[in-house]
Amino acid sequence: MDERAGRRDTFRRLTRRLVRVVVLAMAAAASGCTLLEARGQFAAMQGACVIEGSIEGAAETSIAPEDGAYRVLAVRERGEGLPPEVVDHVLTGPGGRWFFALEPGEWSVLGYWQDGSDTDSGADPAAVAVHGLEHGPAIHCAAGDRHLDQRIRLDNPATRIPGAFAEGGLVLPAAGPERAAGEDALFSLGRMTTFGEVASLEDPRFDPALAAASQWRPLDFVREGHAGVYFLDGQHDAEREPVLFIHGMNGSPRSFAALIEDLDLSRFQPWVYYYPSGVPLEAAAVHLAQVMEELELRHDVQRYQVVAHSMGGLVARGFLLERERRAAPAEVPLLVTLATPWDGHRMAATGVSRAPVVVPVWRDLAPGSEYLERLFAPGAEIPAQTHLLFAHRRDSGRSRELTDGVVSLESMLRPEAQAAATSIYGVDTSHAGILEHPRTLTRVRELLESR
Repeated sequence: MDERAGRRDTFRRLTRRLVRVVVLAMAAAASGCTLLEARGQFAAMQGACVIEGSIEGAAETSIAPEDGAYRVLAVRERGEGLPPEVVDHVLTGPGGRWFFALEPGEWSVLGYWQDGSDTDSGADPAAVAVHGLEHGPAIHCAAGDRHLDQRIRLDNPATRIPGAFAEGGLVLPAAGPERAAGEDALFSLGRMTTFGEVASLEDPRFDPALAAASQWRPLDFVREGHAGVYFLDGQHDAEREPVLFIHGMNGSPRSFAALIEDLDLSRFQPWVYYYPSGVPLEAAAVHLAQVMEELELRHDVQRYQVVAHSMGGLVARGFLLERERRAAPAEVPLLVTLATPWDGHRMAATGVSRAPVVVPVWRDLAPGSEYLERLFAPGAEIPAQTHLLFAHRRDSGRSRELTDGVVSLESMLRPEAQAAATSIYGVDTSHAGILEHPRTLTRVRELLESR
């Protein structure tokens, strides 16, 4: 592609993005059904029941992390004489943090310490002491409820709920993509999430059109089992260090094709996090932290590195902060961000103030948002070295603002982001072009191989 054609392509991409935000009112007249559906998607997301907390007590018994992990269960109270049902489960490390996003209903949460390295299996009920929440056996969780700071203590008397175990062992539900077609299962984020499925960049789920639609239809994206972490280049290989790639708005794992092709596959294995672009950034960061912690425990992952593009850099820093809160087991020594809008985007604020339907992520991308401020709040530090790559190419339109065609230089070089960075590196290219520019490929390769 020559330079002129590249500029035309960049301009077309920028125009499409601006139309989505600024001219949304015009789109409402042309496609009202689509906006009504989007509004319904966002409302349904807000109607989920969230139960979050910690499981504690193993530290008093001097259990080492390599001896096992905490297993936490979400158990549905079905009533009418029916036994409870284990709907979802979480595997978590010594920090003991967990959360569930569920359909409204009556829920119990149980937890136990699972010995041994076989963390994918269930457990013989005779071999574990199962404990419930401190405050009581069940929670009535209505639509939109947030039950936070719930605690399970392993040094309290054990609790048993009849029916939570099948004869001969604990029955754990399958993940979403493995569920039988047409199964009328309760919605649970964990059951709909992909945990380390092997895929290639040609997978139809990574199609750019599907990824772009996830901004407006995030719930469908999750229900269809697309969200989660995928392994490229085969099953987890203990001899190679994972590199986790996190895409930006409307992006997909395919966005990283050039960087992944340039990766030394004898030393590294590419993993990709795929998430719907419309969800709040904190939701994506916390979801990723829980998924990765489970994968770390399942596969005894000791360390990995992170590369993120655009909005994905905001998710990545939030994810690393959440990992610190959770005391996740693996080491993450390196974060490389590419063209990340650390100070947000003014067009997101325009969309929040003027659009008839507001995509949740726009609120987080608006300059000065609570999420953006938390990323660099006092005490918000991560142990990973951060290397900030920014793109700089003057917009071909009338604006005098220095941008890469999408994000302003001012946002990419937010002072707090610069202060937190180990290095800052500019590439003369566009917002999308930074993903495949030769200087980017060389710089990222050097950074990964230096750790």
